[in-house]
Amino acid sequence: MVKRKTNANDYSHNTRYIKMKRREAIQIISQGLNEKIPVISSLGLISRELFDLRDSPQNFYMTGSMGLASSIGLGVAINKPDLKVVVIDGDASLLMNLGSSVTIGHFKPKNLIHIVLDNEAYESCSGEPSISKTAKLDKIARTVGYNFVKKVKNKSDLRKALEESLDQNRGPIFILAKIELGDRRDLPRILKLDKIAKRFKRFLSRFN
Repeated sequence: MVKRKTNANDYSHNTRYIKMKRREAIQIISQGLNEKIPVISSLGLISRELFDLRDSPQNFYMTGSMGLASSIGLGVAINKPDLKVVVIDGDASLLMNLGSSVTIGHFKPKNLIHIVLDNEAYESCSGEPSISKTAKLDKIARTVGYNFVKKVKNKSDLRKALEESLDQNRGPIFILAKIELGDRRDLPRILKLDKIAKRFKRFLSRFN
């Protein structure tokens, strides 16, 4: 048996040249969207951050199942083709369910914008490193069929990428937003999940 040498640097956090925190990224996204755009956010700190910054009926907080935010976003995008649909994902969550990205690339919903906040870690746990550094998530997105892929490392570029994505109708769109590891953890927990699910359904029912 040939043993593969493991380079510890492959699993270390790499924040060089990254000038954006998780809260800043989510604030830019939430401020850039109008009230008609459904948002599906990944579990853990991403959903809790969005809930703290801008709780809204247009938000569905995927609090219980790691990796399924993109699957739910795909379903909404297919069923509401006249609506822009935004998924705010995490790198570790995306790696948990790469099959969803392949399915998105196959069906190519023009209205889906998939944003991945990548700090190369399982930050909602204890900050253990993920393998997104070597996975090259933006290259995977291109390979599986996303029509527009952008990698950003600062607030200005994220804002521009989001504006460009909202102005076009050639999705699926993939934005890989590199963010710093380490941000607020004292965020409110999302309770009354049944009521949040029901209000999200009511929100979607307003649109054909």
